[in-house]
Amino acid sequence: MKKKYLFQLAQDLVLTAILLSLFGYHLYEEITHEWLGLVFFALIISHLSLNIWWLKKLFSGSYNGYRILQSAVNLATFLLFLTACISGIMLSKHLFAEMPFHSTTDFMRKIHMTSTHWLQILVGVHLGLHWKPIANLFANGYRLDLEHWLARRLIPACWLIIAAYGIFVFVQRELLPYLLLQVDFAYFNYDEPQAVFYFDFLAILIALAYSTRFLVWFFLFRKKDVKS
Repeated sequence: MKKKYLFQLAQDLVLTAILLSLFGYHLYEEITHEWLGLVFFALIISHLSLNIWWLKKLFSGSYNGYRILQSAVNLATFLLFLTACISGIMLSKHLFAEMPFHSTTDFMRKIHMTSTHWLQILVGVHLGLHWKPIANLFANGYRLDLEHWLARRLIPACWLIIAAYGIFVFVQRELLPYLLLQVDFAYFNYDEPQAVFYFDFLAILIALAYSTRFLVWFFLFRKKDVKS
């Protein structure tokens, strides 16, 4: 397996871990949260540089439904990422507190809070659209047989159980109001174990990814599978 793909795989795993840590604002000190945000920004730039071929092909070739969806999700994810980063820098209480653009207004805080929650949604959708290539990357890296019954039956069943739990967690944690600009102040459970928080939010990402996979298959590829 090429070193580039191994690096890409490791980088995406680190990105996911940092993203989950950023969601857990209450788990770390504020300055740690800000440093994690800067590292996340740098890794996203690295991620884009490794996928520069996609940007080069953006205006070439024909567009079907899947390519339109994928391009729209990628661009929307990037815009949300920029919004979350810019608003986070403006809200900074440590690393950028002395900058002239510093702002701690309720409006800026709400923009940051809403954009980060929508970013979580689109990262999950993005993961779902790239689930098969990521699975192939893991399979090649660890020499797994994707045709084995474990890969075709047991592992998908485990993902499905985790995804169902993720939907439950999304409802239980009442995250929908954050997406609809209905929350003015975020609620954090400071007594919550880190392991529970990480698993819950990872489960939400998997739920979003699996839901995306199913919906894309149902609306875009189901007829092709039936014909074949």
